[in-house]
Amino acid sequence: MREDKRMLRLDANEGRCLLSEEDLKEILSPEIARRYPVRSLLEEPLAGMLGLPVSCVLATAGADDAIDRAVRSLAGPGGLVMSTSPGFVEFLEAAKRSSAMFESIPKDPLGAFPVAEICEAVKSRSPQLLILASPDNPSGCVLAKSELEAVANACREAGTILIFDATYSDFSLRTAKPADAIAFPNVLVSGSFSKSRGLAGFRIGYIAGGEEAAPLIARLADAGPPFSLSSAAIEAGRRALSLDSSTVQAFVDEVRREVALLTAQLRELGFVVSDSEANFVLLKSSASARVAEMLRERGILVRTWKGKTAYEGLVRITVPGEKSEFEELANAIHTLARFKEAAE
Repeated sequence: MREDKRMLRLDANEGRCLLSEEDLKEILSPEIARRYPVRSLLEEPLAGMLGLPVSCVLATAGADDAIDRAVRSLAGPGGLVMSTSPGFVEFLEAAKRSSAMFESIPKDPLGAFPVAEICEAVKSRSPQLLILASPDNPSGCVLAKSELEAVANACREAGTILIFDATYSDFSLRTAKPADAIAFPNVLVSGSFSKSRGLAGFRIGYIAGGEEAAPLIARLADAGPPFSLSSAAIEAGRRALSLDSSTVQAFVDEVRREVALLTAQLRELGFVVSDSEANFVLLKSSASARVAEMLRERGILVRTWKGKTAYEGLVRITVPGEKSEFEELANAIHTLARFKEAAE
């Protein structure tokens, strides 16, 4: 157990905050605190980053807020939402909150996206919404640009809106990018500042589309409260977007290094591990609960889904993106060797 009893929390896919202490002090200044939020202050630089008019971008309280608004306004009670399973649990939860129907498309938790099956499901069921994340959560697998094109075209033929969640895309070299998604008139892209910028506590996200999608973005803006983002969150987002690109790239590079090392280490121990291009690694074990407990005993929290259908035996481990903390994780993983030897 860690001597200071503080747990290393690698169960929530949180990134390392890249803003300086001086940034954070200014974000929490009295002047910012006293002002009502002005969402456009963040939407303008977001639009610039995405190469879109401001009318095509909506800043939201995390990607969860963006997904929730989309399900509520574009599917609604009785509408059909589809996604892959296992996948990000919030897609299902958003459907439940809006009394929409949800149907899952089975996916190998450690394998690639079943693109042909996704296209066929869309064509046969014509859902109001299909939601896919690339890299995916919890596997970290990706949709390549050509695969996104196939899915987007199937959705267009079925009259379906595709939401392409790019929350983890900064970590991937092979995934389709937001610019690829917004090239399609029936595709919206969502994203978050929680991973590669490390601002999960501020709850900052967005949803955007090409110029033809501007009416949809206006509907989403009306589907939630006018002040879902605080003034402090808006300022934090602005500063995160203005960070020197080398600062973000250094963190992304460290995450990629740690994912590669952790994947190799786990496979050397005999675990089956996904080819993740996100900031986490997914392994499968018949004794997943014991694996998580052994790491907890060493002061490290990881994600499991006890009793959840399609998530049986899965353990997701976020990499910290910080060398000393990763060394602590790697040392803890070594203790699993004894567990594997005993099991065999």
